[in-house]
Amino acid sequence: MLYMNMHLISWIGLMITTILAFTFKDKLSMIFMMITRVLYIPILISGFMLALYRVPRDPVLGSLKVILGLAVIALLEIGFARKNHHNLASNIIWSLVIVFALTSLVGLYLADWYFF
Repeated sequence: MLYMNMHLISWIGLMITTILAFTFKDKLSMIFMMITRVLYIPILISGFMLALYRVPRDPVLGSLKVILGLAVIALLEIGFARKNHHNLASNIIWSLVIVFALTSLVGLYLADWYFF
């Protein structure tokens, strides 16, 4: 229960800081990018602990959730790099939104639609 709450709260924080990082300009945007990167730590720790529990019970969806979660982090970093170079395209943002939504749906399904 602790890891599930930690994971969910961290993902909500990640979503908020990501939106702020992509909407603000250079200096303020960089601060929110750093906060987002700090939030990776509890997400990865709690995600690892939840995967230890879930993957043996549901290997396909558990593995898919791990892969989708890592894909969200990778797309975030690609988006941040492109924003810093001032050539952020909308396809990165849409890919991030779609992969984030899929990750959230798979994660909530694995948690039996438990929100808190």
